[in-house]
Amino acid sequence: MRLIRLLFCMLFVFGICDAQETFFSKVIIWGHPLHSHTHSYVHWGFYRAFKHLGYEAYWVSSIDEIKNIDLANALFITEGQVDKNMPKRQDCYYILHNANSASYLELLHNNRCIALQVYTHDCLPGVTEKLDECIFSNVIRKIIFMPWATDLLPYEIDDIKQYHMKDKKQPIVNWVGTIGGGVFGNKVEIEDFKKACNENNITFNHMINASMEKNIDLIGASYMAPAIQGPWQCEKGYVPCRIFKNISYGQWGITNNKMVYDLFKGKVIYNSDTYQLFYDAKAYIDNASMSELYELMDFVKNKHTYINRIETLLKFMKEALNIKEENEI
Repeated sequence: MRLIRLLFCMLFVFGICDAQETFFSKVIIWGHPLHSHTHSYVHWGFYRAFKHLGYEAYWVSSIDEIKNIDLANALFITEGQVDKNMPKRQDCYYILHNANSASYLELLHNNRCIALQVYTHDCLPGVTEKLDECIFSNVIRKIIFMPWATDLLPYEIDDIKQYHMKDKKQPIVNWVGTIGGGVFGNKVEIEDFKKACNENNITFNHMINASMEKNIDLIGASYMAPAIQGPWQCEKGYVPCRIFKNISYGQWGITNNKMVYDLFKGKVIYNSDTYQLFYDAKAYIDNASMSELYELMDFVKNKHTYINRIETLLKFMKEALNIKEENEI
């Protein structure tokens, strides 16, 4: 297995798998330091995937961190809350999430930027092409919509399969992530789920800011690992990265979001009532086969890693920005 994994990585690095684009020299992820913001986990996923694919990649939040690096022809990835001091150069490319477009007008005019937004149903009136499920684009507007992904690499998902032991689950639900109120919150839905946990002597444990390794251990040890969302996200069809992560970490998909259920072609456990969701999940996973779980894990491995997202983004950039490779000229 290790030999196969090493060969796989070497093929990427030396371009045999044709995975590495050449229209930029390096990747600069200008973003949130890890654990400082929920979006930092998106940057973490992109960073790991770019490095795995053999790119020269840096994850920074200030110019001092890259002052000795030649930035010519670099690809910048950023988010609007942290892009204030990022260099804006006409010889670089940019992927902008939630950024103020007024700050990038010249770069946009010169075909140096695309906008990246998370998929919700609201995007549909303004898109022109469906690239995949929950992935849409508009070349003229230079914008693409997609969900986030698991932070694991494909071979890591296969590794978790090897060591997954159903009988080692503990009577606990480890929730690693946000619980909050307000219009975007999920507090009420979590409380209903916790009520069902308590009725079945299952401890609900809430943690935040766990490392990826700790997150995998906590989710893997859980009796079940739901991805519970509030009404706004469910109504808008927002697909959380938590569902991809939990499945890739070795758990059955459990959701109160119909869009997630549809994305997984009905192969996850769904109920909009989170109290009943616990009981539906309990009835299912107590009798489910490992082959059903592995099918879900393979679906994430093949379609919902950051390697998949990078491939889609770079292909879209070339089309939207009219970029030609040397071998295409």
